[in-house]
Amino acid sequence: MNRFVAVQEPTCTWSVFDTFDDVPAQVGGVVLVGLEEAEAIEMASAANEQCVLRLRRALAAGRLRLVADRVA
Repeated sequence: MNRFVAVQEPTCTWSVFDTFDDVPAQVGGVVLVGLEEAEAIEMASAANEQCVLRLRRALAAGRLRLVADRVA
């Protein structure tokens, strides 16, 4: 599941939505609303790639470890 998704707003513009925090995404304090569709898709994709990179770095540095859920 992707954290960031492009969604069409009621005004027919697009935004990038943060599905974890349930709010529009922000970059450098700028809320990602009122975008063209292609911009929103590109920004959502880039934000998701950054999340993956951060997780990989944290795993490699030993700051994070994966724990498997086990069903009894």
